[in-house]
Amino acid sequence: MPDNLAFSPDAETRGPADMQAEPAWLMPAEWSEPLAERLIQSFSRWAGVAAFVGATGALAWLIFG
Repeated sequence: MPDNLAFSPDAETRGPADMQAEPAWLMPAEWSEPLAERLIQSFSRWAGVAAFVGATGALAWLIFG
């Protein structure tokens, strides 16, 4: 490893305290965002949950049915 390399902190670099934070998909939308954007995010999350449950049920039906 060359000795002349230096570490440059990025804006994306996180500290150890941030690693223990909640996942981003569990965090609520910021109140500063428009209502339409918050509704779209909420619908998208619930659609993803419904798709996962449906796919899991279909897979179980194929395997055990």
